[in-house]
Amino acid sequence: MDYITVKEAAEKWDVSPRSITYHLVAGRIYGAVKKVNLCLFPLPPKSLRICVGERKSAEIGCLRQNKIMAGENMKNRLKQFISTFFGAGLDFRVRLFNVLAMGGTVISLAMALVGIAIETGLGNIAANFISAVLSFWLLCYSQRTSRYQLCYMITIVAIFLVLFPVMFFTAGGYHSGMPSFFVFAVAFTILMLEGKKAIAMSVLEVLLYLAICLIAFRYPQLVKAWATEQDMLADVIVGFVSVSAVLGTMLYLHFKLYNEQQKKLDEQNHILERASHAKTEFLSNTSHEMRTPLTVISVNVQTVEEILEDMGDTVKDGEATELLQNAQQEIMRLARMVGGTLTLAAMSENTDKKAVDFSTLLRSSAEMFSLHLQKRGNTLTLEIAGGLTVFGNADLLAQVVANLLQNASAYTRQGKVTLRAEISGHEVLVTVRDTGDGIALELLPHVFERGVSIGGTGFGLYLCKTVVESHGGRIWIESEPGNGTTVSFALPTYEGQLGGERA
Repeated sequence: MDYITVKEAAEKWDVSPRSITYHLVAGRIYGAVKKVNLCLFPLPPKSLRICVGERKSAEIGCLRQNKIMAGENMKNRLKQFISTFFGAGLDFRVRLFNVLAMGGTVISLAMALVGIAIETGLGNIAANFISAVLSFWLLCYSQRTSRYQLCYMITIVAIFLVLFPVMFFTAGGYHSGMPSFFVFAVAFTILMLEGKKAIAMSVLEVLLYLAICLIAFRYPQLVKAWATEQDMLADVIVGFVSVSAVLGTMLYLHFKLYNEQQKKLDEQNHILERASHAKTEFLSNTSHEMRTPLTVISVNVQTVEEILEDMGDTVKDGEATELLQNAQQEIMRLARMVGGTLTLAAMSENTDKKAVDFSTLLRSSAEMFSLHLQKRGNTLTLEIAGGLTVFGNADLLAQVVANLLQNASAYTRQGKVTLRAEISGHEVLVTVRDTGDGIALELLPHVFERGVSIGGTGFGLYLCKTVVESHGGRIWIESEPGNGTTVSFALPTYEGQLGGERA
């Protein structure tokens, strides 16, 4: 069997010796790997010999591998290019600027070549070349330094406010493709800049472009006209197609990003909804489980108190009686906290709102608390207008009224509690006023915060505020130590809202 050196094989098959050696050592020559003879004594890589009978397979393998590696290199470079200028980690404006800068470079070069072909004049050709070079430089400079806002302003001032007017007068005025570029410039400015700066610069551009169009109309001799209709049509087509391509790409990227963000937002909302539901279910279950032992303890404490009363003078222990009373108060406080937790859970899950006969709801709530108020020597005055209707959840609104009347009763003794409700514009205004102890001035700004209390659970007013605001209303409080407290809240009147079937 005859053998040739790697060098001879390279010359015969018109490939690189290094390539053949590399592929031999790496075992990448298709069909020839097992037939390779390696010398057992030290020789340089070029002295490796391969079977002449396998030269065809070696030649095809080397060329195929070279092509594959070249293709992979191109793919890697393309991926790196896309990642550098259009990667998902880049800000939307940055990606958009890169698209527009690349588009501006290509468009300006195309317009310059068209200008050379149809002899538009040195001024127009130079302006297009300058625009292309400047666009490419801004693309590279922004990528290297990340000073994008500066690059945006340079683009707007140097290209849109200076070069575009020059190109307008040197290439047919408004009988050309330049009006398309004016639209492109305004769109770029609005998208790239922020706030008042974007508005100011875009308005300046519009005014400038209107002004040069009027100047071209008033002084046509300032405009270098096209030699033929064919030349003008070619410029219009190039401008229209170029701007359409860039703006189309811009809108595509914008909506693609919007859809991606919307999808992520929907996924996050779904996760949050599941977490909220789990939390609400936990609170509801825990509260229900706590109610039973609290009720049992409360009944037992009351039973012990009754037994002690029945024993009369046999057992007289003031300290024991006081401890039982304190225990009963704490049990009731815990029961109210459990009720508050259940209300919060209900608010998270229950979104059922209907037209509510608020006048009837207020009177019913007042009747339930009238006996409790009388036990403390208080009188209840009702000033409730008829025909009051709001849009909301009757159970939650009843809880608000109950909490306010409960607070008024708790801190008022031998006094007066007034419940007033009336129409005020497009709102129903409800006021609960008492002549009780009032609230300290330093505590007043914080009474609607969760956990803030002067002896209660710290849930009552917080729940009232949460429920009222969830119905689109507002609540506030006025108080002075020793002169009572006034709590007011306002709810929007029912005006035919969707789902307004009466509750």
